[in-house]
Amino acid sequence: MSESPYELWADYYDIVHTGLPGEAEFYVGQAVRTRAETLELGCGTGRIAIPMAMSGVNVVGLDNSKAMLRQCREKKRRIGPTPGRLRLVEGDMSDFDLGQVFDLAVMPYRAFMHLLTPESRASCLACVCRHLRPGGLFILNVWVPRERDLAAHRARERGTIVFAGRYPLAGTQRELAHSVAAWCDEERQILEEQHQLQEVDRRGEVTYSAILPMQRAWLTPVQMRRLLETQHFAVDAVFGDFECAPYTAESTEMIWVASRPAAGPLG
Repeated sequence: MSESPYELWADYYDIVHTGLPGEAEFYVGQAVRTRAETLELGCGTGRIAIPMAMSGVNVVGLDNSKAMLRQCREKKRRIGPTPGRLRLVEGDMSDFDLGQVFDLAVMPYRAFMHLLTPESRASCLACVCRHLRPGGLFILNVWVPRERDLAAHRARERGTIVFAGRYPLAGTQRELAHSVAAWCDEERQILEEQHQLQEVDRRGEVTYSAILPMQRAWLTPVQMRRLLETQHFAVDAVFGDFECAPYTAESTEMIWVASRPAAGPLG
């Protein structure tokens, strides 16, 4: 299993990544309503898994980053006992065997886009399907490759900064500076990003610096549906936001709700 790029910035992740609007509430709500035994793929620092456990849901969180899981365990330790159990597993979301089955599997915050090849995506979905009870649900969200957004990426030179922000570091007199350069490889349907993290003291001197390259693959709605159905899922719904509005051509997010067949071979 290759080292996760998130090893470089686990200590800063929760400062710069707060999730998409309404996302955490949506996923926690799905688990709470069904009282489901839940698997979260790409659980990271526990932004969603911990609130699920606090709401009485039993959760297994899978992630391939030791550092992110360490942050999650520390957050859970500070919270103390929760009504639901939380078990954390270091593993590859395209190749895992947890020895149990679930009512619900979730893959929030576009985690599926970190699977860059057809083979890894198919393997991930096959693993998820094997870990769901018959009739169990799989819910994930991915970015929508709208033409105007791709055109904006296309027009940029490689290395163009598209975001820059500064965040106070609690308990210190330093700030975290975070910038993102982004471009795309349309032939491979890959978004390329380069994140720079810098700790800056009150004199403006950089005391820490790291570069984090990241790649994420996008799929069209047609490709995503075909992939789910090829891997034995039935597509139950596609939403365009976390309030469950129908997906339209103007949506910026695709939230897929799919289910494992109640019976039949899975291949």
